[in-house]
Amino acid sequence: MSSARPVTPVKPSGMELVFYYTCPFCNRELPLVAPQQPGLITCDVCRQKFPIVPVDQRSVYYVRIMMGNGAAAIDPDFM
Repeated sequence: MSSARPVTPVKPSGMELVFYYTCPFCNRELPLVAPQQPGLITCDVCRQKFPIVPVDQRSVYYVRIMMGNGAAAIDPDFM
């Protein structure tokens, strides 16, 4: 049996940047977590493969630092 006490809301313990790549064959937007290497991805709708341009590692690192790895994104009115 579970306890009747309320669970305290949990703060983010980290963050990731998601970039969307549009499939050139069917126009589906595919989410990828900050790809930092060039490569081929497969569309989950049309199954076609296409190359992607990677994101800059320094830019991803900068955003993570500025956001305190997610801590700065917490709504201060909620906490």
